[in-house]
Amino acid sequence: MIPQNQWLSAEAPLSWGIYRNIPFALLGLVIIVLFYISAKEHKDSAFRWMWLTIVLSFGFYIPVVLWADVVPMIGMLMIPKTCAYVWTVLIGYFAMKQECK
Repeated sequence: MIPQNQWLSAEAPLSWGIYRNIPFALLGLVIIVLFYISAKEHKDSAFRWMWLTIVLSFGFYIPVVLWADVVPMIGMLMIPKTCAYVWTVLIGYFAMKQECK
């Protein structure tokens, strides 16, 4: 059987969960660094915390990928991860609203 067909199944090995998230994590790291540097260089008050929302999102997601199969309650970390996403959207919304004034 082709491995990619089982990547999302419950029987998929932990290593597949890690491998498929490596590009996602690397891209996230690049975005975190870019937001941090850009907001600092431009003294951008609207986006000064955007990097933190992304760090929090990954911080809550990584334990779910690694241990949710062993400790299902870790899946609850998807709630604060979603809150970090909402914060991200609100940062963008308020920045857009401010720019439209």
